[in-house]
Parts: sequence; structure tokens; C-alpha cells
Amino acid sequence: MPISAMSYTTVSLMLQTLPMIGSLTTVTTDQLRTYAAQAESIINAKLAQKYTIPPAYPSPQLETIATDLAIYRVLALRVFTEERVNASVWPDRYKEAMADLDKIAAGELLLTTGSGTLIAGRTDTAEFFSTTQQYQPTFHEGPPTLTLVDPDKIEDELDKRDLSTITNRLT
Repeated sequence: MPISAMSYTTVSLMLQTLPMIGSLTTVTTDQLRTYAAQAESIINAKLAQKYTIPPAYPSPQLETIATDLAIYRVLALRVFTEERVNASVWPDRYKEAMADLDKIAAGELLLTTGSGTLIAGRTDTAEFFSTTQQYQPTFHEGPPTLTLVDPDKIEDELDKRDLSTITNRLT
């Protein structure tokens, strides 16, 4: 399945990073493009909430991540046995690439251009957080008689207001 364009990595970059895949007769250029497109789709899915996809400017971080993800997929799915993949550096590079991707998606690691300019995130979406999101919800779709208040929520709210001693006297 040939893919005509890739935003984050190229076959040439994959071959520069790991030249030995170019000498394999079992992997074609079209297959390398397919693995690169698969890596790109993973990146796009992770970053779609924070960034316009694809970003307006090339990012060296995304290029490295995409190259490492694509090469890992080539090696794991087409070239190496499971034992040989696990004995190589590529599982660690895959994990590092995914960890960096998760940091970018969480806003902990910012995307930059090759010149170091920050790539702006999306401005057409927003995240909302609740101060009670870690507690069990009080209301639900069931009958009203089954509505419960999370006791941890009550205790934490009393502690915030320094009222926990009053509760102890009442019980």
C-alpha cells in the first residue's frame, strides 16, 4: 500500500538512521513508507487535542519520534524475531519515543521548529477540570434513591475548611 506523502519522517531518513534496512531484500520502499505513515497516524492521534495536525512547521522532535517508531515497526514486524528485537536497542528507543510523545500531548514537552521557535498549540479547544474529579460522582443516571456522596469528598472538604474537629464531636 504506497503512501505518497509523509509529514514527519521519510524513507531516506529511516535509511540514514538504520542503514541495514536498506540492504534487506524483504522490505521495499513502499513498505517503509507504509510503516512511516503508521507512525505518523500514532503521532497525529496523540497530538490532535493539543496541536493542529500536521503542525504548520516541521518539528525535529516529531521527525525523531516518527523515525524511531517507524523503524521499530519495520524491525519488529518484518525483520527481526521477537528475541532479536528484544535484544536490540529498539524497544528502548520505541518506549522513549512514546514517552516523549505522551509528554508533548500532555503539554509537558513543547514542540519547536528546527530553529528553536515554539510551535503554537491549538486555540480552538479547551480543557475543563473539576476540583472534585477524583471523587465518585454524587449524581448518576440511576434512581434518586441510589444517589451517594463519596465519604472521602466530604472528609476532604471538611479538612479544607478546618471543620473536621466539629465532625468528630458530632459522631
